[in-house]
Amino acid sequence: MEADARLIEALALLRGDADPRGGIVATDLSVASGRVSLPGAEIVESRALAERLRESPAPTIVALHSLTPTLLRLLRKRPPALLVLTGEIDPGLARGLELPETAILGPEATLRCGSGELLICAAEGAGLSDLVHEIGEGAVAIALAPTPPWLVIWLEDHAPPRTIGFIDAASLNTRWSGWIRGLPLDRTSRHIIVPLGLPEPRVDIPRHPSLGPAVAAHALERTTGPVYPSAAVLAAIARGTEPSVESPSEAVLGRWRQARRALPLTGSTPGMESPLPGLSTAQPGAAYLAQRSLIRQRRSLQLIRERGEEDLHPQGDTGYERSLEVLRSAGEVLSEHESKVVLHGFGMEVTRQAVASSASGAASFAETIGFPVVLKAVSPDLRRKRELGAVVLDLTTAASVRRAYATIVANVEERAPDAHLDGVLVAEQIDEGLELQCGAVRLDSGEVALYGRPIGLQAPQEHVLVASPLSTEDALLLANAILTRVPVPALRRRSDPDVEVVASLFLRLDELVRESEDRLLSVDLTPIRLIGGERGYVTLDARIVQRSHLEGL
Repeated sequence: MEADARLIEALALLRGDADPRGGIVATDLSVASGRVSLPGAEIVESRALAERLRESPAPTIVALHSLTPTLLRLLRKRPPALLVLTGEIDPGLARGLELPETAILGPEATLRCGSGELLICAAEGAGLSDLVHEIGEGAVAIALAPTPPWLVIWLEDHAPPRTIGFIDAASLNTRWSGWIRGLPLDRTSRHIIVPLGLPEPRVDIPRHPSLGPAVAAHALERTTGPVYPSAAVLAAIARGTEPSVESPSEAVLGRWRQARRALPLTGSTPGMESPLPGLSTAQPGAAYLAQRSLIRQRRSLQLIRERGEEDLHPQGDTGYERSLEVLRSAGEVLSEHESKVVLHGFGMEVTRQAVASSASGAASFAETIGFPVVLKAVSPDLRRKRELGAVVLDLTTAASVRRAYATIVANVEERAPDAHLDGVLVAEQIDEGLELQCGAVRLDSGEVALYGRPIGLQAPQEHVLVASPLSTEDALLLANAILTRVPVPALRRRSDPDVEVVASLFLRLDELVRESEDRLLSVDLTPIRLIGGERGYVTLDARIVQRSHLEGL
């Protein structure tokens, strides 16, 4: 797009890749405020700026401290590629500041250029000053705040500077995810952009506005995991480890041991026993929090080097058409049984099961499947089946199955009389194991995100989201991110699940999302139980919601 091309031109001026004379104009008040430092800029008095905007050619970058109605009219007629607002803006004028061809930084913005190699950003000016202080003035190529949504356009350029900083979650969109995932993984790890203020993603509500920022945030964290929001921590991660750094003193090691006592879950991560060789411990607390992210980053890169070449994608599509036919013939909300038929057609492991319409039929199915079994009511109208008494576990005889069938029917009739009961599901009962919530949900952009998290733990864990389509690398990193959220890391013991098993599950779910095109609104697999062995996992419950057939699908 033309606006994107003009913004890239502005970046070239700021980086010194083009002659800035005439292309950058700043008011003297902007410079005097200390918020703007632009080598080569033409500095004019505030009252002379209007005349400069009337001249040809129009400047590519304009920095001003205050906005007047006259300047606003001129900016609409001669829009620059980048407008930097360093002061406060009258709310009435701010509402009229809609310049489709102009990227706006501010109000109360900071923009400074230097001779270094880093693009440093922060959510506000004070945070930017802290970060520049920790990293060093000499490293700055461009420093700006607040981090704008359009910064990703610069980063999509063929040679973006290495970027370190913070971004408010409200400024994130899925374009950030596309940029970072499009980079080779070793280049991805060079950029460290920490999202701030991320709300809990509502994976239970398709098209919820919280989903897009979450997809972008988790893409930015794909190698490091969540990073503690401190300038000192971020600078320590950016520096990494250096051979010239001296070994830590006994005093530092003592503080390190105390940090592990104070933060035992962080300290339980393998590799956190002592500082990494070459890690600067000048600020022991920051080094401790940074090391967790550095370990995660190293292991992410190692995981892809060791397993990223393996083809984990589904092989063959023999069951696809049957699954898609079930979707076409089903209602907007599929029953558990219909949902599992669809999943099975795409190669996902589900419980062996059948739907019974009588107590004797349920007993017969149970004997075929093998005891113990579980009985559940089949109805798209029921969400909390256990609370309604519509689920019975640990059934070991045909007689107990017949009694459970009668109990479920009676409970549904009494406690949910308006629900439509399609029968009772008889399913194998699966041995205990680590449980995950996995699924897919449509975003307000029209894209679909896949998500997952461990469940059944003492502390609830957040969902990790990745936009479809998934590569093998994406699936491995998603699976690794989910499993490392288990407080005692899930990849420490030989008996724990293989990350490839979970990655394979997500690749099959992604195949379902792509083959069904725009039909699906959400897929909720709660829970997935990891059981090891040949099957690896089993889907215990599932719910698919699709768009209405009246929408022409």
